[in-house]
Amino acid sequence: MAGINKKLFSHLNVEDNDPVWEKFSRVEFSKKNIFTDNRAYLVEDGLIRKYYILTTPDIDTEISADFYFPGDIFTVGENGSDGIYESLNSGLAWEITLEEVKEMFTVNPQCRFVQNYYLSRKLSAAMKREMLLLKNTPQDLYEYLLRNKPHFIQNIPLKYLASYIGITPISLSRIRKRIL
Repeated sequence: MAGINKKLFSHLNVEDNDPVWEKFSRVEFSKKNIFTDNRAYLVEDGLIRKYYILTTPDIDTEISADFYFPGDIFTVGENGSDGIYESLNSGLAWEITLEEVKEMFTVNPQCRFVQNYYLSRKLSAAMKREMLLLKNTPQDLYEYLLRNKPHFIQNIPLKYLASYIGITPISLSRIRKRIL
């Protein structure tokens, strides 16, 4: 069985021979797979969507919050407390329990660097997304994605992209017609 594509995760600055790599388990997933709670995942292939369910008296609505592509890391807390993580296609990830991650932090100082790197990237991305949502129109957000994250436009189904921007698929279709 092949191991983790360490080059894909080189931005983590973990040496190729570091024993941390051996702690991850291979997870092949299919479309619509829901990822297990209390785990951290390295995405090697495929596309993952994080979403929340907004419940109203009339209907439950899924709100897309984030997307994870090859080379990304995501963690799933207890009982979906951080939302629901679902695959949008088939792929491959590597998982480790959050308990094992905590143990590694106490043993390996390099793991703290990875944690700090991951958390700082997540915080920066969350702050940027918040500002984009607060200061821009949906059309501005779509144009931002076109310029800065074209892989979103190319790979994410439009209904999820619309939810991510905060509009309906019909509104997104109108924006796309105006731009093109």
